[in-house]
Amino acid sequence: MNRLHNHYKTVIVQDLLEAFNYETIQELPSIEKITLNCGLKFNNFNHKQIASILTAFESLTGQRPTITRSVKDNASLKVRSGMISGVKTTLRNENMYLFLEQLILTILPRIKYFEGFPLKTVTPDGHFSIRINPLDCLLLETEYEKFNNVGPIDIIITTQNSSYEESLLLFTGFQLPLVKK
Repeated sequence: MNRLHNHYKTVIVQDLLEAFNYETIQELPSIEKITLNCGLKFNNFNHKQIASILTAFESLTGQRPTITRSVKDNASLKVRSGMISGVKTTLRNENMYLFLEQLILTILPRIKYFEGFPLKTVTPDGHFSIRINPLDCLLLETEYEKFNNVGPIDIIITTQNSSYEESLLLFTGFQLPLVKK
């Protein structure tokens, strides 16, 4: 069992049970999945850059991402139906907790001038969504060739059975830096 998963089972569950009145354990909020997405809009939808983006995502998440394709034509973006529009990956279970630990302990502290995320990054449904530019992280600058062509990465943490207040307590229990701005 991962360190963060163990922390959730022992500490965060107890905090949630004390703060809110739950009848069963199944009502407790938990993290369902983490979705990472990167579009090719910054590369003008250049499909030749997809190999470097796939290797960067694979080294970041530990699993191979899925290639997404456009559904509709868009003349202003010069995109045709069926063209490669980006990559995405969905992390669940053990990989999810491993990536969350890497995000909290190594990636976020190495972003220059990072003070925390505003509370508006938590949606009213209780989900958490951020966008990170990989070149801002010093960890990723050591592997500059691998992450040179990667644009901003969207990270969405999807929660289960949670409201806004419950998810705030859940994310602060995982020590995600949330600040009032």
